Amino acid sequence: MTYPWHVFRRLLTPRWVGLLAGLAVVVAACVLLGLWQLGVARDSGRRDTVAAAGTLERAPLQQVTRAHADFAADFSNRPVTVTGTYDGTRSLVVDDRRLDGRVGSWVVTPLLTEGGTVPVLRGFVDGTPTVAPEPPSGVVTVAGTLGPGESPRDGADLPAPQVRSVDLAALVNEWPGDLYNVVVLASGESEGAGAGTALVTPGLSRVPPPDVATPLNLRNAAYAIQWWVFGIFAIWMWWKMFRAEQQAQTAPAAPTEGVTT
Repeated sequence: MTYPWHVFRRLLTPRWVGLLAGLAVVVAACVLLGLWQLGVARDSGRRDTVAAAGTLERAPLQQVTRAHADFAADFSNRPVTVTGTYDGTRSLVVDDRRLDGRVGSWVVTPLLTEGGTVPVLRGFVDGTPTVAPEPPSGVVTVAGTLGPGESPRDGADLPAPQVRSVDLAALVNEWPGDLYNVVVLASGESEGAGAGTALVTPGLSRVPPPDVATPLNLRNAAYAIQWWVFGIFAIWMWWKMFRAEQQAQTAPAAPTEGVTT
């Protein structure tokens, strides 16, 4: 259906300009409120997932996963322990990292265990050192949380032991033994195979668990959709009002009955 020009000229009258401006405000508010609720849904879902992971009992890594197994969705922030010996000769310095406003690097060292090699993110150091801090010697028990590996980052080659990312697909060909497809973010290290003396490396700060990809909180997601539906309904009501007025003004007048004598 096409409308003659005089129909659209009616939109320029003060009444309809005011209604159109009001409609724009209402629709913009509905869109912004929907986006806000969507953000709340994401944050709430993330908090719920992190909280749920934190309530799990800390378990030996071998009971949670095995070498070469896929990284499951519920592994992120899963508390684990793992016992083995560090291979300090293969430590990595992962550059261009941030922690509490500081710029520096991660220190990642392979931990050799009976089940395979485990990448352990031992901590954060300021700057980009040319030599990784020495790990503890002998048998060590690491307590930490699980995280996934990273995708490769483009850039010029860096001098060893510096790398741009914790790329497990590359490390599987560089580190000895079967490689676990996880990264253990160490929160503590102790001597021996049990709860021995706590070990501390000077200048090394622990790295907190990363944000995890989580499903939306369905209640807040429904609120977001509800706001957007309100916006669509406001547009429909405005158009219905305009069409009703236009049709009323263009409708032919009812014929008057003649009187015969």
